[in-house]
Amino acid sequence: MQAGRVLDRYEVWGRLSAGGMSEVYLARHQRLAIPVVVKSLLPDLANHAALSEGLLRSARLMARVTAPQIVRILDVGEFEDEGAAGGTARNAVFLVEEYIDGVDLSELGMSRRVSLKRSLPLWAVAGWTAEAATGLHAAHQAGVLHRDVKPANLFLTADGMVKVGDFGVAVEAKQAASSVAAGTLRFIAPEMILGQPADRRADLFSLGATAFAMRYGISPFADTQSLCDPAIGPRFPPASTPYEAFFQHVLGGLLANRPDARPRTAASVSGVLAKLSRPIVPRLPILAEPNGDLRVDGCWIRFELGDIAEAEADVIVNSAYSSMTMGDGVGAALKRAGGAVVEEEALAAGEQALGACVSTTAGALKAKHVFHAVSAWNQVSCVARATHRALVLAEAGGHRRIAMPAIGTGQGRVANEACAQAIAGVLKLHLLLGGSGLESLHLVLYDEEALSAFREVFAGVFAPDQARESSMIHDALPASSEDFHAPTLHALSTDKTGPLVG
Repeated sequence: MQAGRVLDRYEVWGRLSAGGMSEVYLARHQRLAIPVVVKSLLPDLANHAALSEGLLRSARLMARVTAPQIVRILDVGEFEDEGAAGGTARNAVFLVEEYIDGVDLSELGMSRRVSLKRSLPLWAVAGWTAEAATGLHAAHQAGVLHRDVKPANLFLTADGMVKVGDFGVAVEAKQAASSVAAGTLRFIAPEMILGQPADRRADLFSLGATAFAMRYGISPFADTQSLCDPAIGPRFPPASTPYEAFFQHVLGGLLANRPDARPRTAASVSGVLAKLSRPIVPRLPILAEPNGDLRVDGCWIRFELGDIAEAEADVIVNSAYSSMTMGDGVGAALKRAGGAVVEEEALAAGEQALGACVSTTAGALKAKHVFHAVSAWNQVSCVARATHRALVLAEAGGHRRIAMPAIGTGQGRVANEACAQAIAGVLKLHLLLGGSGLESLHLVLYDEEALSAFREVFAGVFAPDQARESSMIHDALPASSEDFHAPTLHALSTDKTGPLVG
């Protein structure tokens, strides 16, 4: 499948990833301008009838489940595919799924262990596992078993919510007993390995193994033999707090060797872990300055109208193109001030996917490095994904001060507010997860409109004054119930001779 191709109403940007049997592309709905993910079989497998039917079957199973914690299936279709070697044209199946601007929990956990030498905190693992359990419960209630629950299939949205995705090996619950075992060995339930009948409790085992890996960075069992031995339990480290001990107690139930020793439903797991998470979520100390600047924990968030190429920081973020050229916009400004070496190093990295972040030297700029964040394409935002990667890249390099423009709002055509919301949400989560060495994020905006939008959005994300909001709501309440039934005003005409009443 080529970039730029139109499948029905979906315009393809390019390939995001590929697995053993399928490949994943980023695309957008041409009329609605919403981003989507397109999945299809690898070219060499496109004419395999059984695999094509399997792709459609997974789509039909996903369509049964409509919970907010599940990645939605949006459409299915066919396209003419010539295959890898350009053979006889044939119709190949493709699926269209909801696009999540964020990273999966496998990448998040691994990047933090590399950059900060820290695992994901207990509150986050417990809360995200609770959300995943809610999604799995909805799937189970719809008669669907996921069978491949793992951190890489839990996707983090820009606002910090988790969605369960990739139903590629899912089956109907009533067919599970006769289906061939499937999944990822590190997270699979022992009854599936032993060829025994599996039900929804196999997904619960995988959820427990997923939570264990996110929290401790290892599998709960040393090998397959230990996994299948009922006398060997999970290898928990010593619990340092009562909360950790209770978390391990819950995981111990999920990871029980016998299915009948596990919880009966994912809903019960969700409720328990949500209650565990809530009281231990940290509160970020926030100081709001009169000019709109914020101090969040130890990190200053500053807003300035100006030229990003004149910023002084450890890192300057470039709003980059996938081609890594720096011919216009922010890239051109950085190239003029920093010299051609910045672009030369960026080009040497080759074509990049949306959401990628590549580090180069900064040339003559007043910085140590330039981070080239590929953050948008034709109103499709990867701002959250690119911001996450920029932050962990900065932490890994020991950089403390970051200067950043409104990435993706130029040629990418992402709205200022959407860009600000993505950056603010990712930064807030990054600071909440702990261990950050960032001292400042300097947002250098190009005009007053962008500056105003960023200040307003960041204030809403970081410093909501609950008492003030409550007072404003009370003051705004109508004096009588009649006000609730006032006619709607419609701005449908420029005729000023009469009221615009609907």
